Amino acid sequence: MFVCLSTAELTAAGWSSHQIDNALACCLRRVRSGRYLVKRQCQTPIHEHIALIAGSDRTHLPVETAGMRKRDEDLRILVRSYVGDLPPGATLSHRSALIVHGLPIPYFDRDESIVAEVVHPTHGVRRNTLLMRRRDYGSAEVCEIDGARATTLLRTLADIARDYPLAFAVAVIDAAIHTSLVTLPLVREYCEAHPVRTRQRRVDRVLGLADGRRESIAESICAVRFVEFSIPGFEPQVTIRDENGNFVARTDFANRRAKTVAEFDGAGKYHLPGRDPRRELELERQREYKLRNLGYSVFRLRWQDLFSADVFLRIRARVASTAGTTG
Repeated sequence: MFVCLSTAELTAAGWSSHQIDNALACCLRRVRSGRYLVKRQCQTPIHEHIALIAGSDRTHLPVETAGMRKRDEDLRILVRSYVGDLPPGATLSHRSALIVHGLPIPYFDRDESIVAEVVHPTHGVRRNTLLMRRRDYGSAEVCEIDGARATTLLRTLADIARDYPLAFAVAVIDAAIHTSLVTLPLVREYCEAHPVRTRQRRVDRVLGLADGRRESIAESICAVRFVEFSIPGFEPQVTIRDENGNFVARTDFANRRAKTVAEFDGAGKYHLPGRDPRRELELERQREYKLRNLGYSVFRLRWQDLFSADVFLRIRARVASTAGTTG
């Protein structure tokens, strides 16, 4: 895990404020006031204490430099910096709790500030690095994992469904179900037993769209886009066979009636360990030819397509154009 040290911890290790400032140009990074990330293992003799921590097998060092992965890493570091340093009565929640439970953060909005999230029974406030929501919670809705006090998984999923956009929330719950952390009936049972005063319809809609058959964040977001763009008939993980019953493909999404397939091109899809990228590309090309020979239209989506209308409008037009001929 990432290691964040407090000023008090560094002082107890014999460090002066001058040494801390010096290390900021070397092996430490200021995460927020009074909290420092161990960012690398250096060879400076007076930084031996940090070098020992950085060299531990238990220590994760930051590696990302740009983009959404960097923002994801920064949030994980920020959340770790609050472990043991939460305001009295506060509990990590929402995205911060997702991190504690080992679930992915589906995406970050453009120009969105990175903040740790907590719930507190009597106070709500927003600071530069912390968003505190005023929410009641019982002792049974709190757990501790690796020293981090967070809302339980079921409470976290309910909070995400209530407070985050539809695609984000569905992707989170799909991931929790697909990885067998929970079941959809269990999430529904929890939400029914803990109705909220506001946004209950939003929670109900998220639960109505969740489906653990989806195998990635991208597939979950894509499924929500089908609903938002009023594109009917698509099912996840559909096996396509030819007229002789021979296997042709297992698709991310297919509408058999409209003979339309939607596939997501994930980063690194053709660069998995032990696979030849050229061979994988050729197999993919042959697979697509077979689908087209069976009369299927194949739409390939990239990550950025999930956040624009173009491809989904074309898919909708394709499905609409087949409605009269297949009915």
